[in-house]
Amino acid sequence: MATPADITDPTFRAAMEEADRLLDEGDFTGVAKKCGETYLLLLEQRPELLPASSAPSHGPAVGNYRSYLRGGSPTWPRTGGLNVVVGEDRKPRLSFDKERFSFSEAAGYYEFLMNQLWRLQQAET
Repeated sequence: MATPADITDPTFRAAMEEADRLLDEGDFTGVAKKCGETYLLLLEQRPELLPASSAPSHGPAVGNYRSYLRGGSPTWPRTGGLNVVVGEDRKPRLSFDKERFSFSEAAGYYEFLMNQLWRLQQAET
């Protein structure tokens, strides 16, 4: 798995370093928020990654992790706690269904975002 040091974009690297620090400190809600905010920044820079529907984004319905990585544009993991919603204006926003997050949720958001950033970086080289 890639680490924050592997990300060349300084803005995204700094965001992932902060999320990594929060994860180490046990601030799982902070990790979820940081990853969500960083994903919105990524969507702002790469609007082609926006989910097609205005409903909360869902991960792949079928397949395994390898097919997920090969897919066109993986979308934000649906855990029921933090969703990415795209409005009619095609602007994404975060929708929180709860205030506290577990380690597994935070780690899932972190891993998703790290993999997404790494994958996009590799596609550009």
